[in-house]
Amino acid sequence: MRRSLALTSAVCLLAVAGCTTGSADSDGPAETVEELTEQGLTGLALLHRGFEGGDPEVDQALVFHDPETGQPVHRIALPEGAVDPMAPDLPVHSQFSEDWQYFVYAATEPSAIHIATLTDPEDAPAAEEETEEAAAISYQPVDAISASPEEVLSQPVVHGERLWFVSDNTQDGQPPQVMSVPLDAPGGTPNQEGTLALGENQRPSDWALTPDGSLHIRNSVPTTQLNGAAGESLVVRQTDGSVVNATLNVGGTQWQTFGGGLVWGEGTAVLGPDPALPEQAQAGAYLVAVDGQSHTATRLLENSDGPVLQYAPAPERDAVLLQTEQNWFRVDLEEGEVTGTTELFPRFHDASMGGYPLVVRWAQEAPEDADASPGDEASPTS
Repeated sequence: MRRSLALTSAVCLLAVAGCTTGSADSDGPAETVEELTEQGLTGLALLHRGFEGGDPEVDQALVFHDPETGQPVHRIALPEGAVDPMAPDLPVHSQFSEDWQYFVYAATEPSAIHIATLTDPEDAPAAEEETEEAAAISYQPVDAISASPEEVLSQPVVHGERLWFVSDNTQDGQPPQVMSVPLDAPGGTPNQEGTLALGENQRPSDWALTPDGSLHIRNSVPTTQLNGAAGESLVVRQTDGSVVNATLNVGGTQWQTFGGGLVWGEGTAVLGPDPALPEQAQAGAYLVAVDGQSHTATRLLENSDGPVLQYAPAPERDAVLLQTEQNWFRVDLEEGEVTGTTELFPRFHDASMGGYPLVVRWAQEAPEDADASPGDEASPTS
């Protein structure tokens, strides 16, 4: 395994305070949403809870890091308390539109789904005191879907031009419903997309959207078992060709899809050690690919410092960034085969319970028409 850029990145991580809401080039930071959109938001996007050692509930920010050095390049503040400050494995990648113009989040008191957009500093609510953050581009709430009496709204997901969410009437005894509305007009009557079947202890099923927007309700999808020539077995749940849930048993160790991880698509999934079996945890991860009744299982980072905790595939799926307890790595792929592995930079720290920011996306280039519509992003939930 090559160790590239490690010393440089260690120095860069000390410069977190130097990131801006705009470009790091000689033209200086963007001062308006229009300028920022023209420049494009690219890099490894991570959601920090407690940015720069701040309060994990108050100081939440979307930070774009250079995917080679780890240097933070852009920082955009989120509404206070938009993301649970301590919960692990949150599917935050599904809460942002492809063009980054929209960010959606759920509130509990009162229950509601809020829609926030990138906002120029002069259009944001006045801060109590003048700070660098107050003079920067931020996400500000502009619309909301309010719950009716006895209703709880949760799990907002942006996909294409629609906002998906869960509606649960706590008094009617019926399973929760998955609903959707137009992202730019959320006040209308929502479409009822599916019912979350109840499982053990009456817990509603997990759900996800595939990259093409198909709804996957875990408890309603049958499993398929695929056995390998080396004695390994893979159990998967698929919707429209996308592996959403998977468990691999190999060499006496169990690996499974990540809670909160995005759906890779095209019959492929990244698996990590089963968190319920910490005594079995091994280094790295597996990349599995299903083709009909056969499958392949490729080990990633077998000689790294520990299990993979989260990942971000490249848009073209020709590479993937993976985080362990200590470092970020890049694995290059060609037709599912590993062609190169590079250790990049130390993992980042924040004030959340897990101690590190949550992966949102690896954005390599801006959408061709950022003003046309929010784009696609697969929903997470395994």
